[in-house]
Amino acid sequence: MIKYNLFLFFAWLFVIPAGFIRLYTKKDTLITFTNRFSFFKNSKPEKQTIWCHAASVGEFNTLETLIPSIKEKFKNNEILITVSNIVAYEQAKLWSDKQIHIAIAPLDFHSVLKRFIKYWKPIALITMENEIFPNRIVLLKKARCKIVWVNARISTKSMKFWENNSNLKNQVTKNIDHVFAQDKITHERFKKLGFDIQKLTQIENLKKFRAPQKVDEIHIKEINKSFAYGDTICIASSHPGEELIILDAFKLALQKKSNLKMILVPRHPKRMKEIVNLIEEYQFKYSVRSQNESPCSDNQIYLADTIGELPLWYSSCSVTFVAGSLLPIGGHTPYEPALYSSTIIHGQYFSNFDEIYTKLNNNSGAIKANNPLQISSAWEKLRDKEYRKKTILIANNILFGSNRKKELITCILEKLNLKN
Repeated sequence: MIKYNLFLFFAWLFVIPAGFIRLYTKKDTLITFTNRFSFFKNSKPEKQTIWCHAASVGEFNTLETLIPSIKEKFKNNEILITVSNIVAYEQAKLWSDKQIHIAIAPLDFHSVLKRFIKYWKPIALITMENEIFPNRIVLLKKARCKIVWVNARISTKSMKFWENNSNLKNQVTKNIDHVFAQDKITHERFKKLGFDIQKLTQIENLKKFRAPQKVDEIHIKEINKSFAYGDTICIASSHPGEELIILDAFKLALQKKSNLKMILVPRHPKRMKEIVNLIEEYQFKYSVRSQNESPCSDNQIYLADTIGELPLWYSSCSVTFVAGSLLPIGGHTPYEPALYSSTIIHGQYFSNFDEIYTKLNNNSGAIKANNPLQISSAWEKLRDKEYRKKTILIANNILFGSNRKKELITCILEKLNLKN
């Protein structure tokens, strides 16, 4: 912990300048910026608070499966939901009511956390997936707060970090009350890190229990007028460096069939200008969603640089390439495209969902493609309607084959062991 806090001491030199850059680039508002330092305009809670934290949109989507049950079980408590970025913050605000407060999570500095704990007085913390901060854990435990890690995952890269920082690891492992690992591989990794077996439970990935968002059929039909369902691929959550590979693959695919279409959804919509420049270099015809442009029949690419519309794009495309997997980022969820019956192609880097992608690949429920030629070949394969139908059926059986939602949520909330 000494080395970690020494690092944070010097990090203060960069925090304020970085904060002003975030304000300038609109990655933060004045409210979200001050939240990071535990200054709040919210009304102070009148009852004991249960703190739920989900870093980004993906983690918050998982948390949404728990929120109704948390509200019901802990009617006599107030609930604080924190996230780490403004995109997830806007989504989380939809849950705001008399019982639920929404805020940006505090930075992991002692002074910030002490102010946070004094303001909210949390009696429990539910952390989703992979957001663990040592000072947060230690100071909450000193305040006698229950700490439960839900749908927990840890990559091989993170494993090496914790193994190389044993003192920091020990502070974390001894202070977390329970860990719900999202699959067998993750469960074994936590055991290897030294978590007490009594504190570990292997569960199914909670992402599988998320109900599909209702998508207006009129909007789907409008997209498919110009971008035919069977000829269109969705590129979901692409990162810098991936678009080059994707556009090369698209160029190859077009050599075989000229009427193919692509809906390109960047992970960070603010990269619109950068991606437009790239598309223009390839001389593809395109329209841009954020410019209030609709896809035209002569467009080849529709740049869907907006927030919260992935269900529409999944529903409009027969095939989805799940990005974040062509570079060592770790990949994104296969559950969401499958939920909307879009077949899956992905790259070679999927450590965030290692076990489930391995199952999909081994059973022909998805196709792994590492380079432009492989991506274009996989897409060609999935343009066969019968092959596509078989692939999505296998994927659905693997991803959604059993439903233990109620049982798992009950188990998670009971581990908080709070009086309600």
